[in-house]
Amino acid sequence: MVHRSFLLGASLIAVVSLALACSDDDESSIDPSETADAATADAGEAPAPPGINEGGTDPLAPFSAELALPIVFVHGFAGSAQQFQSQAMRFVANGYPAERLRAYEHDGAGFDIAGYGTGLDAVIEEVRATFKTDKVYLIGHSRGTSVSSMYLSDAARAAKVAKYVSLDGAGCSGVTIPCVSPAQTTNTRPGQTNPIPGQKHVEVATSKEAFAIQFEFLFGKAPEIIDIVKQRQPVVISGRAVNFPANTGRDGTNLEIWTIAADSGLRVGSKPLASFTLGAEGKWGPATVDPEAHYELVLSTSDSPTRQHFYSQPFLRSSEFVRLLSGPPDAPSRLNTNAGDGHAALIVLRMREFTPEDVLEVSTASKAGDQPARNVISDATGADNISIYLQDDAATPAQTTLALLPYFPDQPFQTGVDLFMPASDTPNGTITLKNLPRGDAGKPQTLNVPNWASTNHTVMVVFNDYPQD
Repeated sequence: MVHRSFLLGASLIAVVSLALACSDDDESSIDPSETADAATADAGEAPAPPGINEGGTDPLAPFSAELALPIVFVHGFAGSAQQFQSQAMRFVANGYPAERLRAYEHDGAGFDIAGYGTGLDAVIEEVRATFKTDKVYLIGHSRGTSVSSMYLSDAARAAKVAKYVSLDGAGCSGVTIPCVSPAQTTNTRPGQTNPIPGQKHVEVATSKEAFAIQFEFLFGKAPEIIDIVKQRQPVVISGRAVNFPANTGRDGTNLEIWTIAADSGLRVGSKPLASFTLGAEGKWGPATVDPEAHYELVLSTSDSPTRQHFYSQPFLRSSEFVRLLSGPPDAPSRLNTNAGDGHAALIVLRMREFTPEDVLEVSTASKAGDQPARNVISDATGADNISIYLQDDAATPAQTTLALLPYFPDQPFQTGVDLFMPASDTPNGTITLKNLPRGDAGKPQTLNVPNWASTNHTVMVVFNDYPQD
């Protein structure tokens, strides 16, 4: 029997395999960076970096060094540090020092559990030496719990870990050190029943309820802050662009961060806010951003016309765990995408499963014609999906039927819906996506993106796993 963590991995591989799969050789009037001489152009200034954020909140008073043992997170099959991003922000908001947070990112498609244990040991040794501590805290999710359980089965290695959190996977069975498993009824907290019933596999890794359990278990007190809200200090982001699911760095890749208009997705100014050429580990940043602004992150390479556009909700708090997931052009998802000059193809991704209780309305306004808002989630799309592919079905060109697409619904944890979104290689309109998480009309999450034609552009739209104002 295949554990659902492995099925999840298969779906996420397909999610990102569309990543760098198409070319872009147009000279868009809203996209000067994609012209041949854009790297040396001096045609304007990017918006000034923001400063103190009025109305924001500062982190609580910092922990003592004795209490703040380093935390090491281990992702699951086809996972990455992205599953830890929200919890990292919550830890820091409660006073935990950001520099002591680590994610062990390994080959998400491989099966070398023993080898991953060795890699995990190297990370633990590094943080012990850096912070001069005898022990660390360990958090595993999905297959990361199997890696962690195997690691902890060695007494010498277990001696390096003070406490262990097992997020929806192998649980605490056989673990000899203090352990908690938030999604399971059997753990080391006497008398506890499942405190987060109904939460899904990835949701357990990212939810505020799971965070509260982890925080109290590790530090002996309930967290004061569990909601993610705008911080007062300048928001600084950084991360990696990776070959997913191997999690190797996108060596030589160029990254540009553009400020965009929230109501259209079009770029503001003629220069990016920040630009980076990435090294072997694919690391980028830091970049200071405005928590009330919207941004587009664009990956490219000097030897290819390929572009991938990433759009997400505003960055409310600083994070070192922003991940840009890339994939090969011949991946199955791209081969099964109906690409064309007159219509867009989107991937909508969220690190909290979409269910039939969610609403995701998508509409298009463009010179090529408008399309009304249609809810792309229904009982027919299934539940527990992390990603939703939206594109024009070749069987019904230029029509929206909301029927399931071929291929994608047959893959674990994803689905695909026939949605016609008029588009152009030079965008001439806007696609609006509005998500009501679990149907909560009081917290609409709206993103607007340009209507890039699917022949030459890939678009990934990422909603947060938590609602934000």
